[in-house]
Amino acid sequence: MSFPESFKLSQLAELLGTELDGDPKKEITGISSLERSTSKQISFITKKSYIPQLAETNAGAVICNKEFSNLYEGNKLVCSDPYLAYAKCTQIFKKQPLLGAGISEFAQINDSARVSESATISDFVSISEDVTIGDNVIIMPGTFIGKGSKIGKGSILYSNISLYDFVEIGSACVIHAGVVIGSDGLGFAKQNKTWVKIEHFGKVLIGDDVEIGSNSTIDRGSVGDTVIGNNVKIDNQVHIAHNVNIGSGTAIAGNSAIAGSTTIGKNCTLAGCSAIVDNISLTDEVHITAMSLITKSIKQSGIYSSGTPFMKNSDWKKNAVAFKRLHNLKK
Repeated sequence: MSFPESFKLSQLAELLGTELDGDPKKEITGISSLERSTSKQISFITKKSYIPQLAETNAGAVICNKEFSNLYEGNKLVCSDPYLAYAKCTQIFKKQPLLGAGISEFAQINDSARVSESATISDFVSISEDVTIGDNVIIMPGTFIGKGSKIGKGSILYSNISLYDFVEIGSACVIHAGVVIGSDGLGFAKQNKTWVKIEHFGKVLIGDDVEIGSNSTIDRGSVGDTVIGNNVKIDNQVHIAHNVNIGSGTAIAGNSAIAGSTTIGKNCTLAGCSAIVDNISLTDEVHITAMSLITKSIKQSGIYSSGTPFMKNSDWKKNAVAFKRLHNLKK
C-alpha cells in the first residue's frame, strides 16, 4: 500500500483508529521524537519520564493515552495503546525503495529460474537454477540466491545477502543487508585429535511476515530443517543454529544465540545477548531478560533471568567471592 506525502490529522486518526482532539485539517508530513519534532510532525508519549518534553514539544500533534491527554493542550490522537499507534504511524510514513520492476542487465539469472514480471532484480544479483521469485519481490544489489530457493510475494531482500541452496522465504518478509541463511552449522564428530565434519542436508524454512536484521545468520538443518515461524522478528547479529524451530510471533533481540536442535515456542521474547543451549525447548510465552543463559528446558510460561545487573566494581568483586561460597552454606 502506498500513501501520500502528507496527511490531515483527521486522516491519520482514521488510519490509526484513534480519537482526534484538535484541528482535523492540520497537515502532518512526518514523525519524530517529542524533543525534535517540528510543527509539521507528529510524536508520541508512553512514559511519565517524558512529561517534561511533552510540555516543551513543538510537535504538530501527539499520540497519547487519556492520562497524558489531560496534560497536553495541543493537537492529539488519543488511544489506549499509543506505542502500537506509533508503530502503525511509522509504517504510514515509511518510504519504500523506489525501484521499477524488472531485471537489471547486470544481474545473473539462471535460465531455469522463475522470476515474476512484477519483481525487481537489481544490479549484480545472482539467481541460481530452479529458484522461484514471487510477485512484487525486491532484491537489492549484490545478493546471491542459491539453487532451489523460493522467495514469497512482496518480500524485500536488501544488499549483499547470501541464501544458500533450498532456502524458502515466505511472503511479506524483510531481510536486511549482510544476512546469511542456509550455511552449515557447527557439526563435527571427534576422531582421536581431529574433527570429522557432519554434512548438512536440511533446508531453512521461513514463514510469512518475518523480519531478519543485518548480519544475522541462520544455519540449515543437518537432518531435518531449520524452521522460522510466521511473524517472527529477529534483530541484527543474531545466530540461529541448525535444526532450531522458532514459533510464530517470537522476537529475538541483538547478539542473541540459539544453539542447535532447540525449540522456541510461540510469542516468546529473547532480550539482547541471550544465549540458549542446544537440544532444549521453551514453551509458548516465555520471556528471557538480557544477558541470560538458558541451560534447561522451560515448561511454564513466564519471565526468566540469569544475567547479573551492573554495580560498582568493588561490590561486584565482593559478590563474586560470596557466590563461590554459596554451596557451603547450610540451611
